[in-house]
Amino acid sequence: MDFNQEYIMARRILELANKLVATRNQHIRMLNITTYQADTLNFFADYPNSTISNLKDFQHIKHQSAQAITQKLNEKGLVELTENPNDHRAKLVSLTDAGRTMRNHLQENGSHTGEQLLNGFSDEEKAQFLALIERSVNNLNRGKE
Repeated sequence: MDFNQEYIMARRILELANKLVATRNQHIRMLNITTYQADTLNFFADYPNSTISNLKDFQHIKHQSAQAITQKLNEKGLVELTENPNDHRAKLVSLTDAGRTMRNHLQENGSHTGEQLLNGFSDEEKAQFLALIERSVNNLNRGKE
């Protein structure tokens, strides 16, 4: 692939990413939460009983930001904070029933977007596409090291 093709490929991937983000933002607005809150809810669903500090490290954000987002989710009744028996300064965060319901909505919206994205792909093409995306992400992650 020559320089121009690589540039065009990168631009098309950026266009795809922008469309995915716009679709995701539209779905999230309908749920009355922010993208940061959705990402945080997904984190605590994927890593139950994690701390705000774990979220900070995972999201690469400031502790104050992680704390503020988590507090907002707590105020909305989507997560609950409990004392960490191993560190009384830290709180463990877990999803409430309402939080699990919200997470289900987020997953349904993501699945719908994925269906649109992969419409017309065979199962083999879907597997290849996923493998190529993962490889591309890994290539970019290695570039940061």
